Amino acid sequence: MIKRILDRLIFGGLLIATLQIPMLADHYLQYLSGFYDATTLQVNAYRANAQQHGFDSAESMIASLLQENNSVVRVDAEQKLKVLQQHDMLQQGMGILANGHLVDKTVYMFNPARFSELQRVLIHFTPGIPLDIESIAFCVVMALGLNLILYLPFIVFRRQQKNAAGPVPSIN
Repeated sequence: MIKRILDRLIFGGLLIATLQIPMLADHYLQYLSGFYDATTLQVNAYRANAQQHGFDSAESMIASLLQENNSVVRVDAEQKLKVLQQHDMLQQGMGILANGHLVDKTVYMFNPARFSELQRVLIHFTPGIPLDIESIAFCVVMALGLNLILYLPFIVFRRQQKNAAGPVPSIN
């Protein structure tokens, strides 16, 4: 009886924890959206500046600036190049978080390379329950899988004990 209660409590806890993943993905998307909008403004300014000065693209302008002798101009060009690269990465992340499957979103959010971003998102995160059926179904399956993984060592240990005790004699 205690085992069943403990099993249900663990499953309930896992279910509540996994139900937070879709909510966290929404918060992460909002965070990334603001960051993406800010870098888009910068990138658009770089593109307008490049076009105004006869360059085909912001990238070609930056490549030209990287060839300058003045170190201040080169450092500024390197910073602009980092913003362009960051904008491309944010664009990919926005695509994943806006249109990807929950598995893709989870892998994106919990990637160790983005741990500092995840920490910033978690500061303002408020727990909740998703309202769409797909997220709830995914979370139930994920909680069941995690529950099974947690109990797998106990199941294996119990079977080994039964096998070591030998077969139970039958009364005929």
